Amino acid sequence: MSFIISTQSELLKTKRTAAFWLSMIGAAFIPAIFFLVYLLNSKKMILQFKMMPWEQHFGLGWNSLNSFLLPMYIILICAMIPQIEYKNNAWKQVFSSPQSTAEIFFSKFLTVHLMIILALLLFNVFMLLAAVVPNLIYKGYPFLHSKIDWQSLIRLNIKSYVSLLGISAIQFWLSLRFKSFIGPVGIGLALLIGSIIATGFDWEHVSKIPYAHPVLTLRSLAAERMSKPGTAHPFLQNHEWNSLGYFVFFTLLGFFDLRYRKEKG
Repeated sequence: MSFIISTQSELLKTKRTAAFWLSMIGAAFIPAIFFLVYLLNSKKMILQFKMMPWEQHFGLGWNSLNSFLLPMYIILICAMIPQIEYKNNAWKQVFSSPQSTAEIFFSKFLTVHLMIILALLLFNVFMLLAAVVPNLIYKGYPFLHSKIDWQSLIRLNIKSYVSLLGISAIQFWLSLRFKSFIGPVGIGLALLIGSIIATGFDWEHVSKIPYAHPVLTLRSLAAERMSKPGTAHPFLQNHEWNSLGYFVFFTLLGFFDLRYRKEKG
């Protein structure tokens, strides 16, 4: 069985599961709140968005997403995918199929990341709709008459995705180690809360905490916008390189742990 077929099989398993609906609902949660605020409090919001409306709109949305909801989504989605086998006692069936351990592990891990990418894409679409639809109702909003800085938006998406790679690898490994759903979610939540506290105190080593990386990405982008025009900035910051390092290390750790584990599932 090829890797592509294994991945297609994993995607079919997630169809209409809690993992799929979490991606849909999670992506729509913040834009839905913004949409209601823009409709119900239009007078105040129209005044707020007179200057740089799209930058403010997406800035508020991504700040809300990266600070807590996105890392929490990663923790949950990484736990849900392996739970499909644990709940159905299907690990023995999976390992008896004509698939290698590498195909089993990486097809599941790729499925996790396809769900993450889907959630990020949907978030951007819903954020666009959350601004455009109120503008069609209340003409005072300037969204339809303002340009979107697509280059900055795409850069924000890519850097945010890179910043969560370390979290995804750690949580996926934990979710394969624990049969229960509570174990990896509890550990991930504790580490996330710890990272929020460390970030709040501006701890000098906070860039080494993978669960703080999405927030640090937003901070670095804000610092770039406030810097002098013409100042050169590296595409990836130190914490994002750390995220890539965590990603490689824990992905390999998770794979070899699954491959050489005596009791699988």
